[in-house]
Amino acid sequence: MSPDSPRVESFVLRFVHDAADAQRAADARAWHAVVVHVQSNEEKPFTDFADAVAFIARYVPVGDFVFKRE
Repeated sequence: MSPDSPRVESFVLRFVHDAADAQRAADARAWHAVVVHVQSNEEKPFTDFADAVAFIARYVPVGDFVFKRE
């Protein structure tokens, strides 16, 4: 990679619904989430979006990013 090449960091947020448990279908606990750093294939499960942002911050300066719930 030349010094003039841009640095690229890519992430995938994966949300999976556990449909096997039909009684919890509308329940948030029926979902699980993972953030994946594409370049290293490292992944981190999370239940709070702030944990996903903390993982991303290991690779990309996110500054004072705050996730606000409405």
